[in-house]
Amino acid sequence: YVIGKAARKLYLPPPRITEIVPTSQQTPQKWRYTTDKPADIWQQPEFDDSKWKSGPGGFGEPGTPGSVVGTAWKTNDIWLRRSIDLGDNVPRLLNDFAIRIHHDEDAEVYLNGEMIAKTTSYTTQYVDLPLEDSARKLLKVGRNVLAVHCHQTGGGQYIDVGLVDVQELK
Repeated sequence: YVIGKAARKLYLPPPRITEIVPTSQQTPQKWRYTTDKPADIWQQPEFDDSKWKSGPGGFGEPGTPGSVVGTAWKTNDIWLRRSIDLGDNVPRLLNDFAIRIHHDEDAEVYLNGEMIAKTTSYTTQYVDLPLEDSARKLLKVGRNVLAVHCHQTGGGQYIDVGLVDVQELK
C-alpha cells in the first residue's frame, strides 16, 4: 500500500501554479525601495513611501546565483514596498497560498501590514513557500500592499518576492 501511494505521488502531474502577484523573474515589476532604515510603521498599508526611490525588481548584485537583477543593491539592508490592485478578483478559493521568493539572505515579508513569512540564509533560485491560512485572509478587494525587508551579511545578495496559488492536480 505504501509503495503504491508513493508511486502515485511520483506520477502525478505537476501542480498548477497561478501567479497572484508576479515576481520580476520574467518581467520586471516596479517597487518602491530604500536602503535607509525607515519608520517603524514602514510595512503598514497607509505608510507614505512617496519619498522612497522607485525601481524594477529584483534587487541585488549581478552574479548572485539564479538572480534577475533589475536594480543594483549593495548595502546591508533594503526595504521594499509594492501596491497591487487585485480589483474584485481576490482569489477567495485559493488552494495553497504561497510566496514565491528568491532571497540572499534573511527576509521578512508582509502583506497588508502583517508578517506572512520570515526566511533565513539564502536560496539560489526562486522557491514557493507555503503560507498559513491566516495569510490568505489578508488579501482584500482593491489595493493590497506587499512589503519586504532583506538583510545581507556576506556573499551574493538578492531579493525578489511574489504571491502564487499552488493547486495539486490529481
